[in-house]
Amino acid sequence: MTADDYASQDYSHSGSRSSRKRRARRRGLKIFAAALVVVIAVVGWGLFYLSASEPEPATAASAGSVDTGRKPVERTAALAPLNLPADDAPHGSGMEWWYYNGILDAKTGNRYAFHVAVFVANGLIKHTVMHVALTDLQTGKRYSSQTRTGGIPAKGVAKGFDFRQDGWQVAASGPLHVLRASFDGASLALDLNDAHPVVAHRAAGSDTPGLLDFGKSGISYYYSRPRIAAQGEIAIGGKTVPVSGDVWFDHQWGDFDVLSLGWNWFALHLADGSDVMLYELFDMEGRKVMTAGTVSNASGSVALKPGDVELTPGNTWTSPKTKITYVVEWGVKLPSGVLNIKPFIADSEFDSSGTTANIYWEGPVKVTGSTSGEGFVELSGYDRLDAARVSRK
Repeated sequence: MTADDYASQDYSHSGSRSSRKRRARRRGLKIFAAALVVVIAVVGWGLFYLSASEPEPATAASAGSVDTGRKPVERTAALAPLNLPADDAPHGSGMEWWYYNGILDAKTGNRYAFHVAVFVANGLIKHTVMHVALTDLQTGKRYSSQTRTGGIPAKGVAKGFDFRQDGWQVAASGPLHVLRASFDGASLALDLNDAHPVVAHRAAGSDTPGLLDFGKSGISYYYSRPRIAAQGEIAIGGKTVPVSGDVWFDHQWGDFDVLSLGWNWFALHLADGSDVMLYELFDMEGRKVMTAGTVSNASGSVALKPGDVELTPGNTWTSPKTKITYVVEWGVKLPSGVLNIKPFIADSEFDSSGTTANIYWEGPVKVTGSTSGEGFVELSGYDRLDAARVSRK
């Protein structure tokens, strides 16, 4: 019996005092039930979005005031500009995450891919979630784990962060980062040092780097450190292997939301020295909403307009566990040429239904075409897309 069922029962007793007690109890239970529903909705909805990319930016009319004949005034201009390294630290906003991925090389020639993420959702209650996955690219064996806790299990760092939970650590102070995690018969211990400029993402034509205006969905800060040099070791089955490689880092925060969008997100290291971040949003009918991103190199970064990018889906992979089908091969047309994207390992699904209420695909990819390269792809919202299709049948 639910709290509402219980509260709606009419128990007949004599006496005004008993009647007042019954009414008070019913009111209290109704208030509790309503509050519980709100908490579940806020936390479930907020955590569900934890691995998200960007919702559709606002049009000029919705993003700010318009003076005929002049450039629209950006809402983002009224906010504090991106301030690093201070902005590496937690902000207490509605949604925030710190994310790493990379392909690591051992001297033996063996290679390993990983991603680590920390998510903080602030609703009526606060939750912190950590995800980690490590893939042995020789065997295809994948090791993963996830944790969730109330509050923020972090030590205070003036210009950085230091999350510690269940023996894991994700920390940074200035250009120095630390990743530590033991899980599922494997472990990861990396020390990272960033010697490159930060890439502050912005909408094409925007004057405010590091800020994206999502219109009715809110405003978000978003920047990346695309090539952080990493050294350390991984261990699988008790065997420790020294590794090194370039790691991609993302940090995003703000009071924003998305209810009915999925996304295909790409973080690519190309052989010509450039780095590419792309995202394509789609609705629960499977229709494309928008495509955008950033290309960066030693000379700086350029925001890509929707017309600069064309993504063509290729082969799919269906999870034997969840039966969800993902597009794991892509053709990417950029102003610089056409890239072909294929996964190292097709089985790269991450079932985080126990922590962030969603299931996504996150894995390393190979790049061929006009130039070669490697990177990571995240496919999110496919579980909701499948559910929406089933409900329409």
